[in-house]
Amino acid sequence: MTTGGDVPVGPRSGQESHAPSRSPGRRGATAQSILDAATHLFATRGVSATSVDDIALASGSAKGSVYYNFTSKAGLVEALMDEHAARVSDSIRDASRGLTGAALQRAVVATLLADMHEHPDSARVLASEVFRTDRSWRESVSSWRTALMGPLDAIESGGAASEESPDSRIGAAAIVGATLIAGLEWLIFHPDLPLDRVEDQIFRTLGVNSLPPTE
Repeated sequence: MTTGGDVPVGPRSGQESHAPSRSPGRRGATAQSILDAATHLFATRGVSATSVDDIALASGSAKGSVYYNFTSKAGLVEALMDEHAARVSDSIRDASRGLTGAALQRAVVATLLADMHEHPDSARVLASEVFRTDRSWRESVSSWRTALMGPLDAIESGGAASEESPDSRIGAAAIVGATLIAGLEWLIFHPDLPLDRVEDQIFRTLGVNSLPPTE
């Protein structure tokens, strides 16, 4: 049965459920096409207003292919979140290696903005879902939050990233949240602005424009 709501929807009764690995690196062409179509629909219509039928039609796939690859609409949202978390986590790790303080903050902001520029639909979906705790994909949201905020926790707590506290997480959320909202403002309303100009404005606003001198 197909639904436009957020309750996971599986195959029809008596139909076996096959759930291939959701690892982005192992996803086949059909599964990626389905996920790309779903991401665009989620970004433009919202998750709740998008049905499995809509996704199948937009991707040019049979509805059974959607169920075969993702088992449900919730599975698609989880796959989107997991793919984004893995991609951004790897990018932040590479960009921030050996950095601390303001330099680390800049690396996280710049990496997130660059990913938003390359994957604007994903950014719009994630921004709308990041604080929704009533969804069945909340664990994927938690993983995504950790991927973005974890490196910043170390700065706010004055220690290792594992020393997360409510205060450090709020500080990290302020940086990530400001970047997300400013990035969406840029992508939706001022798309002609160059990336480096948007970065500089966010850096100035967050007070991380002045880097410590290098030794």
